[in-house]
Formats: sequence, structure tokens, C-alpha cells
Amino acid sequence: MNILFILVATLCFGVLPHSLSRFPSSTFSSNNVSSESALSPPALPLQPPIPQPLRKLSKLSEFALLGIVLSGCILGFAVFALMMVCCCSKKSVLPTKLQKDEVVLKRGSSENKDKNNRLVFFEGCNLEFDLDDLLRASAELLGKGIFGTTYKAAIEDETTMVVKRLEEVPVARKDFEQQMKLIGSFKHPNVSELRAYYYSKDVKLTVRDYYEQGSISALLHGNRREGRIPLDWETRVKIAIGAAKGIAYIHKQNGKKFVHGNIKAANIFLNSEGFGCLSDIGLAALMSPMPHQVMKAAGHHAPEVTDSRKATQASDVYSFGVLLLELLTGKSAMNSTGGEEVIHLVRWVDSVVKEEWTGDVFDVELLRYPDIEGEMVEMLQIGMNCVVRMPEQRPKMSDVVKMLEEVPRGDTENVSSYETTPTPSAADIASSSAPPQQ
Repeated sequence: MNILFILVATLCFGVLPHSLSRFPSSTFSSNNVSSESALSPPALPLQPPIPQPLRKLSKLSEFALLGIVLSGCILGFAVFALMMVCCCSKKSVLPTKLQKDEVVLKRGSSENKDKNNRLVFFEGCNLEFDLDDLLRASAELLGKGIFGTTYKAAIEDETTMVVKRLEEVPVARKDFEQQMKLIGSFKHPNVSELRAYYYSKDVKLTVRDYYEQGSISALLHGNRREGRIPLDWETRVKIAIGAAKGIAYIHKQNGKKFVHGNIKAANIFLNSEGFGCLSDIGLAALMSPMPHQVMKAAGHHAPEVTDSRKATQASDVYSFGVLLLELLTGKSAMNSTGGEEVIHLVRWVDSVVKEEWTGDVFDVELLRYPDIEGEMVEMLQIGMNCVVRMPEQRPKMSDVVKMLEEVPRGDTENVSSYETTPTPSAADIASSSAPPQQ
């Protein structure tokens, strides 16, 4: 091994380094250096020195030495890369892996340090899994919204839940737990129950039931190509009535001061009876203020909320009005024309109604029902009452529920073709009921 080091030093420098001067002169007898030249450093030449080849080092030996050096470098780089991967993996927090629309919920090493961190279930919940089961579950990414990312988590005992990982929620444990306990106390058929929650410094989770049919946004706007099964009129009416009842219920909670803060089609699902069911309740109170740009681009927030970034019960009414317009028109709250222009649904409907009936307001998928024109016109007026610009002019949700239930129901069993369906007139809209007084 000493000879190998000597050969490398001689090949690279032409002289023996001072650190090798302890070897006897006989060691260097076959090289072009001597112990004397090794002990005294060479003078700086005017031209760069040209290394002299070893006299007895064959070409095969040179290639072998080069291979050893390169192998050592590669091995060192591999060890370094492995150490970096190990260090990074220890710092991961849930969720850590997203591949092919699946995410594996894992616990970060920092979570193990706090034994008080646990999954908190609410009274009456009969679910049988713990935090470890949840963190080991594989989950499908459902979407990302203002308050965080939502996953469909499949627990080992075949239980399927919806887990939302809250992001940008700068609240203390006490405030977070207080809000969760309030939400967990809500019991209503049109309100999705909060089953459990989890709090730590880095990770905050909410756990709810999973609805197999998906959100109203997916049912209404997803896959509108040929061959799609349309959302029928009766289902849309039940969605509107159910969601309205759910909002009216939560508005009566906490001394009639509770606010949802983020009512939209993506947060409403079908319950077991086919009525609308509210989800993601009360999360807006944990994020104050809410991000301005995100809210402005969403389209379902009231104008005053995008300015003040503070939700109210009146702004909830506005958001419900947008939902009602989506159910009637089949269009999203914000619609892109394919270019840079974005159309706000509320403004578009308002302009069509004010100018004159064009036949473009109602969803073409609803034109197959011949006897619902009166219903659609009345529900359109209710929706427009909810989205008036001045908050004090909007109806209360309890009044909205009454108005929806009082709309006469036509016969939707006989379905006609699009061509034979009559179109509502401007007079129908103009003669519809006026906004209720507060």
C-alpha cells in the first residue's frame, strides 16, 4: 500500500512529498526522485513543470491506478448521496409521498416527541381507528382549496374517510380545539359531521365522512361531454333545499353568530336522501384574514368579503345564491372563455336578465323538462335576491328556505326533447316576486 501512495505522489508531483521523507533512500531508488529532493522543495520554475513518466510503470499499471482513483470517487459520491437521502427522509411530515394520485400519510419524526398529540374523536362516534392507522392509510388526492388539501383515506378496516390537512392556519391549540368542539357538536341531516381532529405545531387535520357520489361541483360541472348523465332537475332542487336548510341551521348556532365562510359547490355533497349536505364548516374562522387573491378568483365570495376578507352570515347568503345560479345555469362561478377573459357568473346572469331574455341562462340539460319553466324562473329570482351587492338587502337563510319550499313543483317525469321545450320570456322574470324585506 505504501508503494501505491508513492507511485500516485510521484506521478502527480514528480517529487516526493515531505510527509513521505521518513522512508529510507532505497525506497526511491527506482524512481526519478531522491530523498534529498524530497526534503527540499523545488524552486518555482518559469514554465509549468512537465511531469516525467515513471520508468517502470507500464501502461496497464497506469490504467489500473486511474480505475482505482475513479472508483474511489464514485463510491464516495454514492455514500454522500445516501446520507443526504436519509437525512431528508427523517424531516418529512405528512403527507410525504404523492405518486399516481395517491398519497401515503406518514408521521414525521418531530411528531413522536409530543405524546399529547393524538386523534380526538367526538362523543357518539363509533369509528375504530387511531392516529397510527390514519397515518399509515393510503389516500387519494381529492383537491386543494383555500384552507388546505383534501384526501380520501382508506383505513385498514375498510373504513373510508375524508381527511383535510389544514394549511396556513396560525392559531393556538386552545383556539383550534375550541372551534373544533363547537363544530363537532353540530347535528343536522344537511350538515356533514366532524368525526375527529388532530392538532400539532406542524400538522392540523380534520376527519369527516366520505360521500361516494362526490361533490356537487363534480356532479354538475365534471365531464360535460357527450355520454354524460345529466344532473336532473329534481336532484338540483333537493340540493338547493338541503344546502339552504344546513346553512340556516348553522346560522342559529353560537348565539346566532356562526358563519360557514366558504360555501361553494365543491363543499356540498348528497346525503343519504339525496339532499344537499354542507361540509368544511367554520374553517374560515381559523384563517384570519383569508387570502385576498384566492378569494377574488374563486367567484363565490361576496364583494365585501374580498375587500374586508372577513366572512359574515350575509356573505354566506351571497355564496348560496351563487350555488343556486350554478344549479340553474350549469356554469361555474368563474368561467374562462379560453383566452385571458374570465366571466363572473353573477355578472353574466344579471346582464342577461336586465337586457332581454336570450335563452342562454338556463342549463341546456334542463330544457328536456317541459313543465318546470315557472320553477326555474322563481328559483332564478331567489338566487338573484341572494347575490345583491348590498349585504343588508339580502334575505336571511331561514327566509330563503321558506321561499324555496314554496316554489310550486311541476311534473318532471315526462321528458321532452330540447327542440320542443318552450323558453321562458323576459316578462316571466320581470313579474317574479320582489326581494323580501328584512
